Amino acid sequence: MDANHGRYGVENAPSSFSSEGERLYFTGTSSSGEQIRPVGGHHHMQMHGGSCATCHGADREGGAIMWPRFWVVAPALTGGALESEHDDGHDHASYDESSLKNAIVNGIGPDGEPLHDTMPRWRMSEESLNALVHYLLGEHSH
Repeated sequence: MDANHGRYGVENAPSSFSSEGERLYFTGTSSSGEQIRPVGGHHHMQMHGGSCATCHGADREGGAIMWPRFWVVAPALTGGALESEHDDGHDHASYDESSLKNAIVNGIGPDGEPLHDTMPRWRMSEESLNALVHYLLGEHSH
């Protein structure tokens, strides 16, 4: 890992996981051993693999610089950031379960526009996808 990725690895991962979705977010591997696979995306991910936390951070705060495209920064995935009203410069329609799945698997945002191509398109079972989406949306749902 180079300096641009130092704090975005899984070294800040919890020692145990409260849900299957949290495990997937940090490790990219399900409890049954399924490895979720990135297709495309940031060159670091292509070379070294990783998980959601690699770019979006242990606290889902985002901020990893997508070197060499240093002007591209991974967005936050906190509950507030997944809603439409926030001030981080990533204005978009609010994510719901269906649109978040579409973003993870197909790289399409809730407004129907493609996400930046540094975001991998992730391949995983429906069971893992449901668990991950529930982790990302669940603790912040209204």
